[in-house]
Amino acid sequence: MRRTYILDTSSLIYDPCAWKQFINSDVIIPIAVLNELDKLKKQSGEVGKNARVCIRLLDEISEKMDITTGVQLDDDVLLKIDATHHNLEEAHFAGFGDPTYGDTQILACAYHNWMNHPERDVALVSNDINLRVKAKSRGMDAVSHQGDKYSLSDLYMGTQTIEHEEAGLDLLKDGSIDPRAYGLSLSPNECVLFQDKDGNGISLGRKTAFNELSLVRKNYPWGIKTRNKEQAFAVDLIMDIDVDLVTLIGRAGTGKSLIVLATALEMVISRKEYDKFIIYRPIQPVGNDIGYLPGTMEEKLAPWFQAIMDNFEVLFSNKVGGDWKRDLEMFQKRGKIEMEAITYIRGRSIPNAIILIDECQNLSKEEVKTVLTRAGENTKIILTGDIEQIDNSLLDATSNGLTHVIEKFKDSDLAGHITFTQGERSKLASKAAEIL
Repeated sequence: MRRTYILDTSSLIYDPCAWKQFINSDVIIPIAVLNELDKLKKQSGEVGKNARVCIRLLDEISEKMDITTGVQLDDDVLLKIDATHHNLEEAHFAGFGDPTYGDTQILACAYHNWMNHPERDVALVSNDINLRVKAKSRGMDAVSHQGDKYSLSDLYMGTQTIEHEEAGLDLLKDGSIDPRAYGLSLSPNECVLFQDKDGNGISLGRKTAFNELSLVRKNYPWGIKTRNKEQAFAVDLIMDIDVDLVTLIGRAGTGKSLIVLATALEMVISRKEYDKFIIYRPIQPVGNDIGYLPGTMEEKLAPWFQAIMDNFEVLFSNKVGGDWKRDLEMFQKRGKIEMEAITYIRGRSIPNAIILIDECQNLSKEEVKTVLTRAGENTKIILTGDIEQIDNSLLDATSNGLTHVIEKFKDSDLAGHITFTQGERSKLASKAAEIL
């Protein structure tokens, strides 16, 4: 029997696309839920973000066809908005509670569907214990939605793992192959790990200009050894002077910042491919702001760049030893390394440089556009961030500037993207990022 699920507000705040979990089913969202989401979207924090994500996703779905009659989605999910007005003064709704209360209207919607469709298995989905008890007291089935959250974004990954031993061996032997000759479909600058049938890695490649798939060779920028395929792909992209835009996303501890800093130092200081390395960060606090800070501009910015400084300490200590701060300050005085707040980038035109925008998930689409239009001749821009850790209360996983750029540039020869998945900080950090 095909099941029907009525989703309440709490289930969508927990998982903004909860309907994707109910495969081969009809999913109904009462209009009262949209009214509650509209109020919650103005809040800061996770609740407000998830409300905005849910509303945006429903808007996209509603453009496909009439969502009041039902829209067929992947995995045989039929999603519908129930805008029926229920007269809560009718006898069979007696005792439901305050008719102006959102939960009362949601319960009435579930009850109406349950009573009018006895041939169906109807259940209310709610993380509100009291609402579930109310539903069960009237004979309805009610369940909580506490499963794994569905990914908020089907973002372009930038990489593929392909089982094709012949292509992998030919790439390793010749240094480049034509992917079309092996039936491979790849986006510009997309990266590939070739495996044999037993899952053993054979070679790494990246699609470059002229439809070639080139071998990704081992590199040790600034003496740093990459630890996984994503790091190797990122180094290859950054070191390619024909790729003007590189986007990197991943959870904390995957090595994004360290890899970018090491490769940028290699390109600017060791190889002299660019004149300078400029690092920008959004000034966006985590949690409550501590207010204004005293001191010079450099002293005010110091707390925001501490994570960058930690990586510089590792890189300069490993490379040259001695006083790492003195070495860093020397390159800063020579104009080789700059660290600025993103606030001051407007109006600049920056040629022959590598520009890193760290924590880019906290920038809006308009702010990222401002950044990208600052690039002068022979300038490479690198955007890094974690779309699961957004501190700007006005943005979410689908509306931030980093997500926008990844999707818009995935078919451009000028850009390359890598999604970091493997934690390299510590076992504890990797586990915490995975389960919390």
